[in-house]
Amino acid sequence: MNNIELTTYYDGQCPLCRAEMHNLMLRNTEGRVAFVDAATPGFDAAALGIAHEALMEALHVRTADGRWLVGVPAFEALYRTLGLPGVAAALRQPLLAAAAARLYPWVARHRHQLPRAPITWLFERAGRRAAERAAARRCTQAADGANDSACRL
Repeated sequence: MNNIELTTYYDGQCPLCRAEMHNLMLRNTEGRVAFVDAATPGFDAAALGIAHEALMEALHVRTADGRWLVGVPAFEALYRTLGLPGVAAALRQPLLAAAAARLYPWVARHRHQLPRAPITWLFERAGRRAAERAAARRCTQAADGANDSACRL
């Protein structure tokens, strides 16, 4: 059964993009999101009806019904779908939404020049939290009265 709600197209050559997608992949425990590295050699964006350059300029998400979400709306949908409703709701607040809409194009344009150390530190922490929460969910769902000590982190 296919339960893919969103397909995410990202730049896997970008350290920031790769780190954030890895973090989100850890949260994708129910398989609701497919992740596609658009920087992979041989990737054919034309088959999607979109220019490869466009995919590489901003995060693109395609919904199950075929709609495209680009930039901040794409992140909002990902965060909502992957169990981060607070972050998604924050991105819909007028002031933060306006700031994100103005800041995202700059970050996207300069993402390859951003220093790696803060990106690594921030996303390693976020990834660790995501992995811990995902493991806790799996353990809670699998608990059937048996010894669940193997699930403790």
